[in-house]
Amino acid sequence: MSQTRTFAVHLLRFTGEVTAPLRLPPAAGAALRGALFGALRNQFCLAGSGPLCGQPELARDCPVCFLLAPVEVHNRRGQDVPRPYALRPPSSAGKTYAIGESVEFELATFGQALSHFPYALLGIQEMGRQGLGVGRAGAFRLAEVWAADPLAGRQERIYRASEPTVRAPGLPVGWDQVSAEARAIASAGGGRRLRLELLSHTRLVVGDRLVKPDSFELRFLLGRLLERLEALFGRYGAGAPGFDASALIAAAGRVTLSERRLVWRELFRASGRHGRMVPMGGLLGEVVLEGELEPLLPWLVWGSLTHVGKDAAMGNGQYRLEGLA
Repeated sequence: MSQTRTFAVHLLRFTGEVTAPLRLPPAAGAALRGALFGALRNQFCLAGSGPLCGQPELARDCPVCFLLAPVEVHNRRGQDVPRPYALRPPSSAGKTYAIGESVEFELATFGQALSHFPYALLGIQEMGRQGLGVGRAGAFRLAEVWAADPLAGRQERIYRASEPTVRAPGLPVGWDQVSAEARAIASAGGGRRLRLELLSHTRLVVGDRLVKPDSFELRFLLGRLLERLEALFGRYGAGAPGFDASALIAAAGRVTLSERRLVWRELFRASGRHGRMVPMGGLLGEVVLEGELEPLLPWLVWGSLTHVGKDAAMGNGQYRLEGLA
């Protein structure tokens, strides 16, 4: 577990005051990601909009390539690697915000990405000025930024538009916090019976096939999660986490679903790279799991922070855990 202890998640909550009517599309996370990428690329990317954006030779020095467009040519799972962040868009996707209303979203950063927080802050300020949402017609003024520890329910304000200073985020969620949360869930009954609620579209692919409601099993989610954690810890921490993936997945295979309330919801985002609408739909709802869950809890808690599955950086794959007596 020693390598795991060097990895932390920082959750940042951004609140803006709408200055031009803003309508977020259903794929709000993708809209936020696209607007943020555009704002940062215009301001800070060493490659501009050229073909070297994200390539290893630039990503070492370019904050935009590191944060938003990293690639790894020789990566065994494909050259696109997990981004060091996950956006959490407003739950009111599709809503129109009037002038003067507040709009709020979150950004979870992983490991080394915290060092690029000033660029993210400047990019979000610029994104609010340049415009976002449907037709990029909406705008906002960044009012506050809060750092949060969602496991302990703690938060602290690190930025206010009316004040000249910005504080460094100081509520890291690392191994100690994750272990404490896993123990709390287990003591509430989650070591044997656990509710897992999928809060955003969760798109899992196993054997080149999408996992649909009737085929969902915990081992499928855990398998994709462990792959993600291995990549995130290895790339943005000090090394891969110390777990036996085969043993954990085998243990997940012995867990049963006593209740299954899942649906599949389609969702599409516009893609400039592909020149078309791209599917990012997935599972929503909840399952109740029964079995020997305690060894799996720390990794499932990590996943509640990092998200799981396809398009996690755009908000997909967020879930919540609850122990059941």
